[in-house]
Amino acid sequence: MNAALMAAGSAFAAWAGMAVLCFQSSSQRQRMGLREQSGRQQWGFILAGAALLAVSLAAAVVADGSQFGLLLWLCQAGMLGVALICCLPFARSAVSASARLAALLAPLSLGAASWV
Repeated sequence: MNAALMAAGSAFAAWAGMAVLCFQSSSQRQRMGLREQSGRQQWGFILAGAALLAVSLAAAVVADGSQFGLLLWLCQAGMLGVALICCLPFARSAVSASARLAALLAPLSLGAASWV
């Protein structure tokens, strides 16, 4: 159960991190009709997305060890990235809402895994 919660937390953090990085991209923001961000806002989103991806990688390694955890994370991030690429142009609000939910569920599932 502990490894399953860690893997779920890893997936949630990866989804939220990739969505944050997609939404901060100036070309993606222009394509979606969103306003431009200042340099400080953009760097804040970049750091938040990178931190979420780092947490995701760490959770996958803790869940399954250093060798298989890294492989699990690469496959997980790749599949979630493909899903994000396919969903983002057509369901921007759904991706935004699911990324917010994933950002909330990631620390909850990782905390539950360390508590169990």
